[in-house]
Amino acid sequence: MDYIKRNIREKYLKKPLIFSVPGSKVYISSYYRNRSKSFLNISVTGDCCSLLCKHCRGLLLKSMHAAQTSEKLVRLVDRSSKKGLEGILISGGFDKEGRLCLDDVMPGIKKIKAEHPGIKVMVHTGFVDDDAALGLKEASVDGVLTNLIGSSQAISNIYNLENIGPSHFYRSIETLKKHGLKVSPHIIMGIDEGSLDHEFAAVEKAISLGADSLVFVVIKRVSKKLAFLPAPVGQQDIIELIGYAKKLSPGLPISLGCAKPAGQKTASLEKSLIGMGIDSIAFPSEKAIGYAEDNSLAYEFVEKCCAVL
Repeated sequence: MDYIKRNIREKYLKKPLIFSVPGSKVYISSYYRNRSKSFLNISVTGDCCSLLCKHCRGLLLKSMHAAQTSEKLVRLVDRSSKKGLEGILISGGFDKEGRLCLDDVMPGIKKIKAEHPGIKVMVHTGFVDDDAALGLKEASVDGVLTNLIGSSQAISNIYNLENIGPSHFYRSIETLKKHGLKVSPHIIMGIDEGSLDHEFAAVEKAISLGADSLVFVVIKRVSKKLAFLPAPVGQQDIIELIGYAKKLSPGLPISLGCAKPAGQKTASLEKSLIGMGIDSIAFPSEKAIGYAEDNSLAYEFVEKCCAVL
């Protein structure tokens, strides 16, 4: 407990803990209630996905706003900007090579950033080459989110990517950084039957490539209708991995993302991570916020993506 409180005091002196509660999802607690549509998740492919990963099968896209053209994208943001829109996440279904095609919406992204500079634009890409990275840079996007998977077996078995290895993910991060973009790799935990192993190497590589922040998420099936059933990831394993990242790069912003254990396990995990000095938690539990208050830890709610960029 002394170790935890010492870290909390050190954290308090530096910067407030961020509780990320984007309005793309309803969040109501005793401490805060977010605003509907303060943040939009947008699919530039509608509900179409060629990759159809086993844990999702494209179902996540159905909950997103569809905007397959620049005109639709700009119109959606223009309309929402009048209702307090603070940010958007542009994503969509990937093709069979693991890429997100942005050609039809790139002019729209540029227009949005030119006409609404206060709106944060985050893009969740698949694999990118120099042309794609240059286009994102010229569009002045605020940050790029990338999945980072260090297991060749999981890449093939879960994500349906053939002849693809961890080096492809690393190469995309390297390309994005080369073009001066802010990058937040998402370390996906538990994709190898719940055990954590390759994730440590992925953390090391992401830091060495100059990642601007790291987001840790736990793989989960999007719907109970899917046959995919991920093995549970041990809480102590998660704490150890995130602690390893903090040790390797103490100043690097680190977040616990939306995908994480449910129920009481969430509160226990979040409290431990707060004690370790985590920078951001998406949709925090009531007990985690109370824990921060009990220890006089400064915090703030932000209705934006949990990636600290």
